[in-house]
Amino acid sequence: MKKRWFIRTVCIALFSLYSYSVPAQEVPGPKIVLNEREFDFMEVEEGRVVKHTFRVLNEGTETLEIKKVAPG
Repeated sequence: MKKRWFIRTVCIALFSLYSYSVPAQEVPGPKIVLNEREFDFMEVEEGRVVKHTFRVLNEGTETLEIKKVAPG
């Protein structure tokens, strides 16, 4: 009798925990995705112009607007 009660209690507890683990829903809006967040130019001669391109993706459902960019 005690064994059956214990198994039933464990099953109810596991079911309760499972019901609370609902996967997170996607929030609508823009979602910025960067493959790299920083780039190190190492040593650069003074006065030399250096360039690097960052790939910016929008994996969201709305338009992504980049309004300001500043060096770190």
